[in-house]
Amino acid sequence: MTRLKSPTDILPVKLNKGYDMKPNHNLSAWGLESGSSGELVAAGCSTIDLAGRYGTPLHVVHERRLEDTARRFVTTAQAQYAGIVSVHYPFKCNSVPGVIEIIRRAGLKAEVMTQYELELALYLGFENKEIIVNGPCKTEEFIRKSIENRIGLLIVDSLEELVVIRRIADGMRTRPDILLRINPDYVPRGMNYGSATGSRKGCAFGLDLKSGEAGHALRLLQDSPGLGFKGFHFHIGTGIRDARDHADALSCLPLLVEEARRAGQMVQVVDVGGGIAATTTREFTSFEMLRYQALGTLPSRNDGRDEERCFANVTHAISHAVARAFPKGELPELIYEPGRCIASPNQFLLLTINGVKTRAGVGTWLIADGGLSTVTLPTYYEYHEVILANDVNRPLAEKATIIGPACFAGDVIYRNKFLPVIRKGEVIAIMDTGAYFTALESFFGFYQPAVVAVADGQARLIRARESFNGCIRRDVVSQHDTVKESVS
Repeated sequence: MTRLKSPTDILPVKLNKGYDMKPNHNLSAWGLESGSSGELVAAGCSTIDLAGRYGTPLHVVHERRLEDTARRFVTTAQAQYAGIVSVHYPFKCNSVPGVIEIIRRAGLKAEVMTQYELELALYLGFENKEIIVNGPCKTEEFIRKSIENRIGLLIVDSLEELVVIRRIADGMRTRPDILLRINPDYVPRGMNYGSATGSRKGCAFGLDLKSGEAGHALRLLQDSPGLGFKGFHFHIGTGIRDARDHADALSCLPLLVEEARRAGQMVQVVDVGGGIAATTTREFTSFEMLRYQALGTLPSRNDGRDEERCFANVTHAISHAVARAFPKGELPELIYEPGRCIASPNQFLLLTINGVKTRAGVGTWLIADGGLSTVTLPTYYEYHEVILANDVNRPLAEKATIIGPACFAGDVIYRNKFLPVIRKGEVIAIMDTGAYFTALESFFGFYQPAVVAVADGQARLIRARESFNGCIRRDVVSQHDTVKESVS
């Protein structure tokens, strides 16, 4: 009978020729360190201690670094442009209130796309004029609530929506300021079409430039004195890595500015949206995604770009593209909506490996306590580094597949990832979980994770782990008058 190998018996497998056995991560890229015992340390806090104190899964926010990243984006953008620059943080990226409060300290304003996000922005103390309302599916109630609260800008996504906004505004005798969202039919280089929000074939967002919807909207505004036209909004995708894409997508701006003039409108604002990639992770290309899902070949990691230089390159390209569309002395206010590039690298997720399975001739599975409900949707289409938090310097030894705890074959975090030998009870860190991880959490029978912020050797809870009562609070259970709180 063949004896099953325990994790401690596993020998390093034969790797590709020339493969570096050292861990392929640079901790300083996330502002992290290695502790005296080799454990992962964030802002003076041992991640192993955090996992023991708060349990796992656990999101960890690097508070000072998050605020510094947000502030650096603002100052870089302002330095590149001769006119007024405003930076609005998109709540959809990460709407944990404690995270938003940190980002707001850096001077960012708010961009929201749902009524909940609008109410959250007001609850957190954002001034009405600091809020931009966006989104392709605004209900009449949401539009009315936005106008009642005299928000700064209301983004128009379609001709039909423009008519609805005009009718509601006329009835309320209030004049909201609007931007027209433009779909320029532009797909950034190397981007998979599922992420290209400026493609007329691949995405329904915005007024279609090629069929003349933008011009039609400008003509409708001539008969809409109850609406205050301010300018145009663009957003062409997410995870964009080449600064030229932002500039090229704005090549239609001079024609739009001229068309607005002919319609008697002055462009006072250009909102270029967000979509700027984080430097420590990246989205898969269409080819990489197909190969990974079909053959299990995990794409390579990010290219390790310098964050400060990326901010400068992107804002320089955008500033020049906008300036070329306007005469000197008539520069519009330039608005950015960065989310991913600010939030992503300043949060990570700790998971405990609760089981290890090795099958001869097949491979190794690492069974983590977080998966489908906490991590697997972003890792389906993005590369995120995985670090062994117990021992960041342990050499790479094998390809392993990390799966989640759900009784579901699709609960896969990563297939065929080069990793050290990892034992049951050890903790791994999934990096760059600040963008869209908490936003895409789902309930699959598991309590959603806690979130802690770390700074100066101290940790503070900014979102408690979900409890039984928290999960069932919206349900009506006829046989129970009350529900006892269970240990979460």
